[in-house]
Amino acid sequence: MSNTSKPRIVVIVGATATGKTSVSVELAQALNGEIVNGDSQLFYEGMDVATAKPTPDEIHGVPHHLIDFLAPDDEFSLGGYLTQARSVIKEIIERGKLPIIVGGSGQYIWALVEGWEVPEIEPDLELRTRLEHMLTERGVEALANELREIAPETAADTDLLNPRRITRAIERILSKKPLESTRTKAEESPFDAHIIGLSAERSVLHERVTNRLDRMLANGWEHEVRSLLNSGYSIDNRAMSGIGYRQMIGHINGEYDLDEGVRLTAVATNRLIRQQSNWFKQKDPRINWFDMTQDAESATKSVIETVSTWLEGT
Repeated sequence: MSNTSKPRIVVIVGATATGKTSVSVELAQALNGEIVNGDSQLFYEGMDVATAKPTPDEIHGVPHHLIDFLAPDDEFSLGGYLTQARSVIKEIIERGKLPIIVGGSGQYIWALVEGWEVPEIEPDLELRTRLEHMLTERGVEALANELREIAPETAADTDLLNPRRITRAIERILSKKPLESTRTKAEESPFDAHIIGLSAERSVLHERVTNRLDRMLANGWEHEVRSLLNSGYSIDNRAMSGIGYRQMIGHINGEYDLDEGVRLTAVATNRLIRQQSNWFKQKDPRINWFDMTQDAESATKSVIETVSTWLEGT
């Protein structure tokens, strides 16, 4: 039974390669919906191939929001995302459409669904300088070790190969405000949310990742990264340190051959899948899970039927 006093939204979550794009598009087509991106990798324009960003052929004209609205060197925070996502959701509802939030970035999804309030934190320039020096002199593993020491739980939910995310996590923790004061959670969700989880057997996901990397190569992955570098962006930009970019930059810089760059990207992607399973747990009673391992078409129909029944409830 739905609580109709709150704005209704549908949320589609799951690990990389579970089929969130196709399911969300079919759901939007069936139920007059518009999609709000909840995957931080898709925020940046010009970063299409290595992020497996949905193509015009894949979205079939369904409106997508919060995609391609930042430059690769723009700084963007969780607080900024929440402000924009809430505004977009309000506009979609005012148009009489169904907001469908889709993504695998657990922090962004739960912050939105649970009603977090995340104030902006002014950077501690002295701390940032120290961390950047540590990265330069001792590498990303030194940063990761520091985060593990000061906040092991945060480290478990952080991409420990991404220096920008590690640095930001350390800055949050070591800022003058205590960590618990930098984020507040509403007593209850501001939305009447139906959360759909898509899952697949891990071996199938690994195979899909391999196939995705092959498609990325065929679609100009290396050319995309070289073009971004030639435009003045670098590994120092947060977006460019993401999976698929960091590894290809290493190849371009002569640190290893292309095959090794692909292998490292596969390793990082599979690690991300494990991290996503920590954010979206199979035992979470808020999530209605659908198995996409075998018959994705049938599972998608079940998703549409389930959401339709929920919307019809009073």
